[in-house]
Amino acid sequence: MSDQGIRYTYDGTFEGYLCAVLAALRSGRVPAAIADRRRASGTDDAFNIITNLKDAQYLYSTISARSSAEVQQMASDYFLTDSRDLEINLYKMIFCALKYGAGIAEDYSSVTMNGIQMAIRDLYREAQSELAQIDFYLGEEAACAMIDPKNSILPLIRPSILKRRELDSLIVYDKKHCLLLERSCGQDMLLDISDFPISEFRDPKEAYDFLWPFVRDKRFDVRVIPGQKKSGSTIEPLWLKAS
Repeated sequence: MSDQGIRYTYDGTFEGYLCAVLAALRSGRVPAAIADRRRASGTDDAFNIITNLKDAQYLYSTISARSSAEVQQMASDYFLTDSRDLEINLYKMIFCALKYGAGIAEDYSSVTMNGIQMAIRDLYREAQSELAQIDFYLGEEAACAMIDPKNSILPLIRPSILKRRELDSLIVYDKKHCLLLERSCGQDMLLDISDFPISEFRDPKEAYDFLWPFVRDKRFDVRVIPGQKKSGSTIEPLWLKAS
């Protein structure tokens, strides 16, 4: 990428990333970098982009309007992968989608697009494999499972997990990405708890003993996730990046 471009940071959410991409597009210059500010270093000269849901929704809708719903879905799926140079590669895809349309999804001559397609296939393969292997520990008040996936699969497998009505209350902790899916009192939430001090858990029982009291008593001090609905059985939109 151009060394003359502007460096941007965002808050780690997909909505925040879209706002950074929109800022880059509006500048008319290829960005030198787009980075999650929670993990980025050496970004003193970067523009810290504030997440604006209207701007994010505008760009997300425009991707579909100028290309296709398939490309739009590819953008949100790819964001969940653990791919190298993810932010810049996704910027390239969005730029090409807006400029050239839906045909970019079938541009097999593009190294970038082939890499994105392969990463998404790996994401879904891992999600299905992990879902089949989830083993719940049954605590006194709730069930608990712990996963450690390469990609951020919890947003994908969340609907299937929540269909398990035999488990009234449950928590699933993704220890790599610091994501917690919880269902309690008939409501469910997917939380980013990367800012919460958590030690390494050896097994689901240990995770349950530590995490469930915070879920039960609503004591998690987590950052606000743009777009998150705070009650009911549906959370949308919600796209989370690895911490």
